[in-house]
Amino acid sequence: MIKTVIFDIGNVLVDFSWWPYICSIYDEETARVITDAFWKNGYWEEFDRGVLSYDEIVALMEKAAPGYEREIHTALENAGGCLHKMDYAIPWIKQLKEMGYQVVFLSNYSEFLMELNPEVLDFLPYMDGGLFSCHAKLIKPDLAIYQRLCEKCGLIPEESLFIDDNAANIEAAKRFGLHAIRFEGYEKSYDAIMRFLTCNVERK
Repeated sequence: MIKTVIFDIGNVLVDFSWWPYICSIYDEETARVITDAFWKNGYWEEFDRGVLSYDEIVALMEKAAPGYEREIHTALENAGGCLHKMDYAIPWIKQLKEMGYQVVFLSNYSEFLMELNPEVLDFLPYMDGGLFSCHAKLIKPDLAIYQRLCEKCGLIPEESLFIDDNAANIEAAKRFGLHAIRFEGYEKSYDAIMRFLTCNVERK
């Protein structure tokens, strides 16, 4: 019996549109160089992990793209522009709460993005808590972060449904013992998720 719905945030409750953002400030070649410097070696994930300092991570990115130091700094300073609100986030959370579910979040998310664009997280007061990776010093799909969330929020894995857009995170959640559904956009996934929860209610 599902009692808790766990939401990822990026590309589930918040639109994270990196490529359109970076292409809006740089030509395609520069955008690709910077994007590779951020993600190819996992340096962006270090922001989410919250162990290294901002300056330490930026130094790694600069080393990965020599000659693009100024562009890297500009891209990071304005990175809040890649985040956009999802109009359905608060109504969906409210609907689930009205159905009797506890609603929490588990997200790979960095302090610096929170500071750059806090407005996109306006749904957090409607939730029952959750865990940001930067506070746990862990990132998905490490099984330890699912354990940390359950301990923090008092969750029982088999009574919880996890929703995430990343296939690796979904598989890890299932290995941990959570029910899990991959999010493939609100229009495609909302009905499937709500049907799953409706069947769960009927089985009570």
